Amino acid sequence: MNSEVYVGVDVHEGESQIAVLNKDGELLEEKRLPTCSLTKYLSSINGNKHVAVEAVGFVYPIYDKLKMLNDCTVSVASPSRLQLIAKSKLKNDRVDAIALGELLRTNYLPVSHMIDEQAREKKLLAMARYARRKARVIVEIKWLLKRRGIKVKGHDDLKELHLPEIDRRLKEMELLNSIIDELENAIRETAANDERVKLLDTIPGIAPYSALYLSTMLDDVGRFHDSKQAAAYLGLVLSLYQSGDVCYTGHITKAGDPVLRSILIQCARASIKSDKRLKEFYLRIKHKRRQ
Repeated sequence: MNSEVYVGVDVHEGESQIAVLNKDGELLEEKRLPTCSLTKYLSSINGNKHVAVEAVGFVYPIYDKLKMLNDCTVSVASPSRLQLIAKSKLKNDRVDAIALGELLRTNYLPVSHMIDEQAREKKLLAMARYARRKARVIVEIKWLLKRRGIKVKGHDDLKELHLPEIDRRLKEMELLNSIIDELENAIRETAANDERVKLLDTIPGIAPYSALYLSTMLDDVGRFHDSKQAAAYLGLVLSLYQSGDVCYTGHITKAGDPVLRSILIQCARASIKSDKRLKEFYLRIKHKRRQ
């Protein structure tokens, strides 16, 4: 019967620190090696390998390669919930790697949900931020005009100014507009071929873009026990403080993606304009909170 080993990997772009533990928590080996050699090293370890990797921006290529190894299960830790490492007084790569292995061994590792390659492409499409870049350029143009004490009525008036700093930003705006049009077409095409996105798009206030963004962030809704758990994942539940007989709630936890929460707020505002029942519910809550 193969032995069980638990491997904590503190990943960095150049090198990674590795700690190998047995099922009793005994440290078998520590090693620092190039990250590109990580797969080769782990494949040389005998036994059933349980690998814990902390989530980093480039974790997916590493995760995909490790998953292909024989007798290897890979768990990606959620950095925001990895309290043991975050609160440790002694913090370095060696300690982090050992802590990851120990948390995995004792089944206390907070695991991140990993999406498949197809979902990743949809997520990258939904997360394109060109509209925000356009808004930033507009702000820059307004500031440049204010600094010169110039007031204009529209886009055509800006061109007539023939100011180099304005002209450069207008060219940038044209490029951004073309990219945004291209993205919107891609989003509509993707939404039209995704059953979950099409279903979300039927909700009042939801449009193809917001439906795609919400779908990619939630991914498989079957992983949530109920709607309350999904709301908690999105950071839309009230924070709770409880100690002894004292118990009170605060503002929402904001634990999820901030862009998604902003999108959902916009969707909610749009929905109360098109759905009578939602508008009545909104007005009751608004009156109750005296806003």
